[in-house]
Amino acid sequence: MITSLLLLFLRTCVSVMNMLILVRCFLSFIPHNPYNSILRYVYEITELVMEPCRRILPDALKYPLDLSPIVAMLLIDVVYNVLVRIVYIIL
Repeated sequence: MITSLLLLFLRTCVSVMNMLILVRCFLSFIPHNPYNSILRYVYEITELVMEPCRRILPDALKYPLDLSPIVAMLLIDVVYNVLVRIVYIIL
């Protein structure tokens, strides 16, 4: 019971984060008010993951197309898979 709830919580967190990253990517293509409170929330939450990815990537992979959202989503999925394996081992 605890295992399934924990796994559901982890999967939900990963899904929400991936969705926020996708929303941020789509927002980069349309004009919007950067001071909107909801949009600022999206940028602040996703920046926690995307900024370290930008530091890791070489400059050649940042311009003209920023690949950090793809790297961030892959890293989130890898961390999720590791956490799932840990949960199955412990519980």
